[in-house]
Amino acid sequence: AASRLIAGLGSERTRWTSDMEELETRKERLTGDCLLTSSFLSYTGAFTYNYRHAMVYDMWQKDVAERTIPLTTPFKLEALLTSDVETTQWSSEGLPSDELSIQNGILTVRANRWPLCID
Repeated sequence: AASRLIAGLGSERTRWTSDMEELETRKERLTGDCLLTSSFLSYTGAFTYNYRHAMVYDMWQKDVAERTIPLTTPFKLEALLTSDVETTQWSSEGLPSDELSIQNGILTVRANRWPLCID
C-alpha cells in the first residue's frame, strides 16, 4: 500500500516542482508588489481615478522600475489586493464592476484607517 502511494505521488513531483519555481519568482517580486499596493492603500483614497492611475502606474511603478526593485509585470492592483470571488460578491451586492468602484471597494475593505473614497 505504501509503495502504491509513493508511486502515485511520484507523478505529482513535476507539478510540485513547477509550483515551487513559480513561488520563488513570486517571492522575488513581492517587495515591489507590496511597496506599490501599500502605497495605494495609504495615499490614494482621496484622489480621482485618473490621478490614482497616474500615481500608481506612471509615477510609482516607473520609480520602482528605475530602482530595479523586482515587480510583477503587468502590475495590477486588483489582482494583488482582491480576488475574482470577492469582486463578484461586490457586484452581486450592487457595486459597479468598473476599476474605480473596485478600487474603492479595496480601500474600504483593506485600509487600516477609515476609508476616504472620492467617487
